Amino acid sequence: MQIVPQLDRYPRLVALAQTDFGKLAALAVFGLLLWLNGNPVFVGVTLTVGVIGLFPQHRRLLLALASVCWLLSYSGRVGLGFIKQVAAGEGIQTGSALLCACVLVFVGMFCALGLFLRIVEQRPRNLVGQRPVLVMVGSFLCLLMAAGTAPLRGWPKLALWSLLAFACQYLWLFAYAIADCTSKAPDPYPGNFGTFFPFWMGSATPIGKGAAFLRKVEVRTPNELAALQLNAIKQLIWLLALNVVLGGIRAVVYGGAPAGVRACCEALGFHIPALLAPTLEAALDQTAAGIRVPLHLAWASVLMHFVEKTLVITIWGNTIVACCRMAGFNILRNTYRPFYATTLTEFWNRFYFYFKELLAEFFFFPAYIRYFKKYRKLRLIAATIAAATFGNMIYHFCLEIGYVLDLGLAKAVTGFQVYTCYALILGVAISISQLRGKRVPPASMPFYRRALAVAGVLAFYCLLEVFDYDGRSRSLGTHLVFFRNLFTLS
Repeated sequence: MQIVPQLDRYPRLVALAQTDFGKLAALAVFGLLLWLNGNPVFVGVTLTVGVIGLFPQHRRLLLALASVCWLLSYSGRVGLGFIKQVAAGEGIQTGSALLCACVLVFVGMFCALGLFLRIVEQRPRNLVGQRPVLVMVGSFLCLLMAAGTAPLRGWPKLALWSLLAFACQYLWLFAYAIADCTSKAPDPYPGNFGTFFPFWMGSATPIGKGAAFLRKVEVRTPNELAALQLNAIKQLIWLLALNVVLGGIRAVVYGGAPAGVRACCEALGFHIPALLAPTLEAALDQTAAGIRVPLHLAWASVLMHFVEKTLVITIWGNTIVACCRMAGFNILRNTYRPFYATTLTEFWNRFYFYFKELLAEFFFFPAYIRYFKKYRKLRLIAATIAAATFGNMIYHFCLEIGYVLDLGLAKAVTGFQVYTCYALILGVAISISQLRGKRVPPASMPFYRRALAVAGVLAFYCLLEVFDYDGRSRSLGTHLVFFRNLFTLS
């Protein structure tokens, strides 16, 4: 039974979507669904998709132009708020001089990337050509170390932190650009601007990867485009249903249902029960303050956090996928039935696909290809730890550079202890899951065995969420105490 109709599988509907009226109707429905799903920039996204739909033969060029326009319109994508914070701390006014300095640093960063890509292409045998992503990420970390330790003041400090603020947003997009330049038929450097924070992007994780991947999944015919756009609309309908479910669960567990919902329920004579459980963040803060959270509320906060995070990642990531498909790129979903996973590795693949792909491409495969070739199991363990542990830690540490500015390098590193524990447990667990080899296909498993396998996987990831914290205000001891309290009565 399908909850949402398979719109893209009705030939008449696909044919209608290829007409002028059908294109306009599909675009209007798409924009309406984006608005209902709470997308704050639904107007801009809808207009961008509409323009690209008018000239599909120039899709890549329009994507590049749209990305530049979005960059100029939505300055939050490049960390200008962070730069203004640094400028205020140095007593520099946020005027035209600051804006010009930011533009110079931003343009200089892209010029440096162009030079870097040329070196990678022309000198494939030196260190930069052989390990370009390692050199780039290593250079970023060295600059971050210098910024966190060097006694810089005034404009030099602002320039360095501005470069880091821009680079941390683009770091992994640049990594995919490097991967594209080493492919068989790479795009010219200006063509990559369409993949540097394209209009559908919402984080530093490149959903849709880079130019090489988009070339493979770009639709070629009007029929394919119409079917793909109907699929995007179908996906947004499903995400709207998940948004309703998420709102209902939040109202029951946390309380505080929206006023309109409460008014409707009161008019109909219904009462919405509320557990009034704290969020996991609030429960951990109470533990840090020496206040023990009641056992049932502690478990409710952990379970709700896991369910909420899964639904939020699903809604957020697959909304971006729907926008990408509407533009004519048939990329895979970001989250796909994670609660069907029967192994830890399978859940990791299903939960946040494009983050997993980033770690696999830039950490797992480089380690797997180069090290421990004679020892199959050790090779697999080392590559998995390199990705799920070290790659995971590097990604989050590079993204949260504000802690280095506020606390200094030493405290920012030592305060990363909770997420280090999380990443280490995750890497070891996935390694063990992979070493167990291929299991019986879930479809051929008895129902009770499959149910037990799914329950075990969900229980592991649910409890692991207690340590999924990349902030610096709580110690590892606080999280361990809270975890222990989940299994003790007093």
